[in-house]
Amino acid sequence: MPRGGRHLAGKTDRLRALGADLVIATSETPEWGLRLREATGGIDLVVETGGPATFAQSLIASSLYGRIVLLTVQDQKGKPVEIPGSVYQRSLATISRVFVGSRNGLEAMLAAVATHRLKPVIDRVFPFAEAREAYRHFQQGDVFGKVVIDGA
Repeated sequence: MPRGGRHLAGKTDRLRALGADLVIATSETPEWGLRLREATGGIDLVVETGGPATFAQSLIASSLYGRIVLLTVQDQKGKPVEIPGSVYQRSLATISRVFVGSRNGLEAMLAAVATHRLKPVIDRVFPFAEAREAYRHFQQGDVFGKVVIDGA
């Protein structure tokens, strides 16, 4: 089994248990956008969270008239998202940015969570006094779900 294989298999199992039909390990499939497009015919809505590191693959994964919503347009070093011409010429995807939502949007989301009894996946909860450790835990990148800082 490759390095991290058991851990990866565990994450795959957890994702399937949560209802995922398809799981692609980006660490093992660098061209995951193409793999995803082949498996699905293209994604209609991509929420792009990785910025420059993953944008090209998200563009490849999107359907011809898909929509890509960018949550970040640069990496931690300030490198911006670039649209590769060779990929962009094959897509008519709409690309837009999302900023912090409104209070009404937050209230609507919280009402939907309560109504449908949605439960987020929590990786780990840290007390407020350990907030720095929580950020370090999150930044190391091997989380499954939300990292919570409890201020109570």
